[in-house]
Amino acid sequence: MSIKKFATYEAIERLWLRITQRYDKKLDSVTNKDETVEVNSGREIAVRVSSKKDNLLKVDPDKGLLVDKMHTLTFGSDKNYTYDGTEDVTVPVYKGDYDQ
Repeated sequence: MSIKKFATYEAIERLWLRITQRYDKKLDSVTNKDETVEVNSGREIAVRVSSKKDNLLKVDPDKGLLVDKMHTLTFGSDKNYTYDGTEDVTVPVYKGDYDQ
């Protein structure tokens, strides 16, 4: 079977026209999914960041959204163990007697 039988100039032109009509469209509108994103009439999209003092999320103009590194807690008697706040930690408590 020859490809010339099916791929005429007009058929390829129609196919290319359909592809460009489908993918050369601009985005007509944008809506926010929830209240954490704000879309204004100028088609600018902004992220809302809470101003509450316990919020860890910050906006850095150069890096975007980020969480500042939290403080570390170091504990231990024979070895030092450092907790950086990135995961949950359970610290065992000794419930035995202390010799004095």
